[in-house]
Amino acid sequence: MAPAPSTFPALLHDVVALRRDAVFLPRRRATDHRPVTFGALVADIDALATALVGLGVRRGDRVGLVAENRCEWLLVDQALASLGAVSVPRGVDTTPKELQFLLRHSGCSLAFADDDRVARELLALRGDLPALRAIIVMQDRTEVAGAQALGDLLRDGANALAARANELAAARAAVTPDDLLTIVYTSGTTAEPKGVMLTHRNVLTNVAVVTDVLDVTATDSFLSALPAWHMYERIMDYLALATGAQLVYTDRRRIKEDLAGVKPTVFAAVPRIWEMLHDGLVGHAQKLTGLQGKLLRAALTLSRAVGGGRATLGQRAAHAVLDRIVLKKVRATLGGRLRLCVSGGGALPRHVDETLLGLGLPLKNGYGLTETSPVASVRLPQQRTAGHIGPPLPQTKIEARRADGARCAVGETGVLWIHGPQVMRGYYDNPKRTAEVLTADGWFCSGDLGHVDAAGNVWITGRAKDTIVLAGGENVEPEPVEAVIKTSPLIEQAVVLGQDQKALGALLVPRAERLEQAIPRAQWDIRDGELQGREVHTLLRRELDRVLVRDNGIRPCDRVAAFRVLAQPMTAENGLLTQTMKVRRHVVVERFAALLTAMFAGGRGD
Repeated sequence: MAPAPSTFPALLHDVVALRRDAVFLPRRRATDHRPVTFGALVADIDALATALVGLGVRRGDRVGLVAENRCEWLLVDQALASLGAVSVPRGVDTTPKELQFLLRHSGCSLAFADDDRVARELLALRGDLPALRAIIVMQDRTEVAGAQALGDLLRDGANALAARANELAAARAAVTPDDLLTIVYTSGTTAEPKGVMLTHRNVLTNVAVVTDVLDVTATDSFLSALPAWHMYERIMDYLALATGAQLVYTDRRRIKEDLAGVKPTVFAAVPRIWEMLHDGLVGHAQKLTGLQGKLLRAALTLSRAVGGGRATLGQRAAHAVLDRIVLKKVRATLGGRLRLCVSGGGALPRHVDETLLGLGLPLKNGYGLTETSPVASVRLPQQRTAGHIGPPLPQTKIEARRADGARCAVGETGVLWIHGPQVMRGYYDNPKRTAEVLTADGWFCSGDLGHVDAAGNVWITGRAKDTIVLAGGENVEPEPVEAVIKTSPLIEQAVVLGQDQKALGALLVPRAERLEQAIPRAQWDIRDGELQGREVHTLLRRELDRVLVRDNGIRPCDRVAAFRVLAQPMTAENGLLTQTMKVRRHVVVERFAALLTAMFAGGRGD
């Protein structure tokens, strides 16, 4: 990529010229193992773009894309980009209310639907979407009256290619680097979705720089598990497309199986997935008996010490021995070829970071937002220190600033501001929100708290908007406290709350299998979605007191005074997590309002 393409039509031309017959997608989707070459994908892109021109789609038009990871997602995305049309993507589990908002707010003239079910949902909303002219189902055929099938459009476009060749070429030639590529609405950690406007230049400069920093090449194989509409997964897909690498679709149920079977070289995931892999390994070690169990448990303990930089000379020597006889086998279960593991989209718990680094996984903790296309900084390949997120990318500046706007001293915590070519144009049709976070000279206020150390590495502390101010005036960042709580093998999820309260409270979700080993289910006493058994609360109170201690960086005001135990986990399906597994705190507060009121009034867990 020298020089790097500045628009997606140019990128496609460069990729096709070099790699037409190479396989890009070994699978069309997680459950469809038909391979797709670069040439076949681009031929379909040409056909679809031609059909869209025939439907009247023009540069700058907004088009909804409500679908999950699959070949057709990239096909539609790139067909729109090649015309200068603007994709407005979202996942299939988006509520009708939210879909209605983003399609109406962005003024979408067309919408692509993952399947017939999604198409029917969109048709039901059509009366409130005056700009929406057509709904296209991303299948070869559709049973939905009033919708068109993608298969029909592809056939129509292929037949019209010759007749519309000049029109298509002119449309593509008109696309500029500063044209909008996409409007991505924020994923729902806050109550008001905002449409982030990203240009071809924003995204492709990010692709070019990340490719260089992480040394991505055509020999790489990416395992794709995150939602394609989210910019974190999207940039990984574009990295594979731009470098001629392979992109292998999977889903969260098949991650462990596909890590072992596909043997990818690159795997990007949100912190929760890395937590699950870590916790699964720890749980396996706890259940493993005999010498094997002892060796694995010792290897994990030593790995955390090594990954955290606290190991003595003797511990490092013992770890080296266990690496050859134990940890090598662990890495083999993940395919044995991983050269780049990326964690992004949220805060990676320190204990997970340290342990996985000590295990020998090449884990790169990165940072960015949808508003930064999305990567702003990433731990470099040669960096093996846990906790930080590396230096800013080339051409990018990150500063910690005080409330008065002054730049913080080295190591001083403030709100992180970002400047670089990947920073968004603004929020679509929302000048008020844009002005709150974006200065005239292009500095973006991330809302994240952190600092920059003497070596230039960025450290994240929490979210400014999530800061809890207790009644005594103490400021608490909930994420670090939650991360410490989740080091308990009995606790899978934790949400720490307490604004204007005397002390913190928490909603806990236990690790059911481990809890059952300690306390029979008959003693759990599940009522109204809550575990109310005295034995359960006594055990979890003991766990909280064990982990929330000074040695784990906990201050007296960080102690959880009261808690409640939820019977069901927080998931994206029940609306309590985003698709990238971040807690939707405002939804948690709304849904459990009565429970929280009772908790802070006093009772169990105090």
